[in-house]
Amino acid sequence: MHHRAYSNGHRQTLFQTLHHKEQEGGSDWDQVFTLMRRGEKAAANADLEELAGKFASGRALVIDELKKGGQFLDWELQFMQLGMAVGDLSGIYRRIAEHYALLDSLFAELRRQLWLPLTLLLALVWGLPALAYSAGKISLYMALGNALITLIPVLLVAVLAPLLLTAYRVGWLSSSTAYRLPRIGALLARYQTYHYLSHLSMCIAAGFTLAQSLKQAARRMPESPAKARFAAVSRAVEGGARLGQALEDSGILRGVAVPPPAPGATAQDAQLQLTAAVYQSCLEEMGFWVRSLPWLLLGLVPFVIVVNAVSL
Repeated sequence: MHHRAYSNGHRQTLFQTLHHKEQEGGSDWDQVFTLMRRGEKAAANADLEELAGKFASGRALVIDELKKGGQFLDWELQFMQLGMAVGDLSGIYRRIAEHYALLDSLFAELRRQLWLPLTLLLALVWGLPALAYSAGKISLYMALGNALITLIPVLLVAVLAPLLLTAYRVGWLSSSTAYRLPRIGALLARYQTYHYLSHLSMCIAAGFTLAQSLKQAARRMPESPAKARFAAVSRAVEGGARLGQALEDSGILRGVAVPPPAPGATAQDAQLQLTAAVYQSCLEEMGFWVRSLPWLLLGLVPFVIVVNAVSL
């Protein structure tokens, strides 16, 4: 089956299984790519450019073969490539599985929140023509016609909304379109920031220098309008700016309550604390939209009222 046909639940199961296999020692990829990374690093330090290139091309070959298999999305492969570079594929599998688990829970909650506004709207769609008919204001034929006419936009929303979400998820819909939406665009950018900071933490934990970590973290992010900001952080730090200031200046922390570092916390502790704060901010914003979006259906109420009023 082509990867585009997989649901969020299926992809969550896939990456959970991969994560568990890594934990159980069912795959040697972590060990292989840890050794490759060490060899590449040693070759680079010794200015053995040709040998270092061979190590890098070995990882590229694996990624090319995975692309041909068609089981993984492009952004998943980019994340996996980072996992190969730092020798922590298991951590990447876990994070991707958590991503799909989050999507599943959000859509489940969205469906729960949808029932009340949808029930109210359908009550108006059928109730207003029924009242007009029972009062002798319109014929039965006209009452049924009004109900069907006012159902058309409801059905369009019911069909188009899932299609648009699916098109965005699998890359058929340009991400730049979603990023232009008020507030939703900011949420998408913030969620990208969470993954960027997670990438950064993995690179630093693997022993990369800060400059290398910033470049790798930005490079392995999906294509989106937010990606340029991550590259800007790397350039600013290379130019002598402190990392905290570079993050603030880039705008990727806008809207996030940055917690003060705990007494005695290391730079890595502060980094993890910041990542957790960004993630929590994303969860809160996602919760707002899950609770709010279903009530936009009531925006069709004036249309329902006008259609029935014209018939009187």
